[in-house]
Amino acid sequence: MAGDRVRQNKDQNRGKGQSRDVQISKALSLLLRHAAEKEGLKLNAQGYASVADVLQWRKLKSIKCTFDEIKHAVDSSDKKRFALLHIPSSQPTASTSTATTIPGSHSVEGAESTEPDTSTSVLEAPSTAEEQTNTTQQALATTDANPANYLIRATQGHSIKTVDAASFLEPLSLDDESKLPDTVVHGTFHGAWPLILQSGGLKCMTRNHVHFATGPSLESVLAAQQEENKDAKQGAGERKVISGMRWDAQVLIYIDIRKALKAGCPFWRSENGVILSEGLPVFDASGDAGGNAQRVLPVEFFDVVVERKAKLGKIWEKGEVLQELPAHLRSKGNPKNRR
Repeated sequence: MAGDRVRQNKDQNRGKGQSRDVQISKALSLLLRHAAEKEGLKLNAQGYASVADVLQWRKLKSIKCTFDEIKHAVDSSDKKRFALLHIPSSQPTASTSTATTIPGSHSVEGAESTEPDTSTSVLEAPSTAEEQTNTTQQALATTDANPANYLIRATQGHSIKTVDAASFLEPLSLDDESKLPDTVVHGTFHGAWPLILQSGGLKCMTRNHVHFATGPSLESVLAAQQEENKDAKQGAGERKVISGMRWDAQVLIYIDIRKALKAGCPFWRSENGVILSEGLPVFDASGDAGGNAQRVLPVEFFDVVVERKAKLGKIWEKGEVLQELPAHLRSKGNPKNRR
């Protein structure tokens, strides 16, 4: 009992200085992307968890989080980090066509639900991306206020290995180039750039995928750096929300996605428009990748790399280092993870 109180106080202190909305959003991201298995929360292969179970998680219980606040976190997320799925309790599972989801919002359809049958799991969400995106586009309001009739998931960013990306992400392919984004860019920091080169490319690290944004375009970044009398704050990185990239990224790595796809490197698009890739397996000298091969998105797929914080412009292009980062930039650690 005393241990629970100590842990609760630590959780509350950790959120000091943050708004309640940020506390709830960060807690949901932690649970649904990384900590579900450790915390005993059941996820299905598509990453969905019961909202009723999520509300019972100690972190959210300690701050008395409500179902309305969960819905607000989904609806107000600047990067559309979460998706909520409504499963009317009259359905035995969520596999019928009346279960709908609207990424970044809560899905709605049907009349008011009755009390759920707790003997039936609602974690059988639609199993394909096509079913999940075949949604009702009308902004209807549901009267179902029972969290047990809803599922929630993070739209991307998972480190949980049991979450099957192929079941809810859209695969990108050279077979339909019209669906390929014009820009695929990974944002990183001064201290990480030399390490990326040394390691041969971008690695997933603790996550299941490397994340990429679809903007800003290379042309717009270079043009902005050339503008005279530019506002100093904006030049240092004005805070703009970009799904798939930290707003304060200092180094932008532009990817030749067509070259990468042609080489067999997989790419996906998430519900909130983030481009994802697990990279290619790294083979040893014998040509064996091993059962748990590390994967990397090789530097050979890097098109152009731009430093934007100090306005250095292009620092790497098509396999050639154009300029080294100054030592005082390389020595700095990455900024703390903040929104």
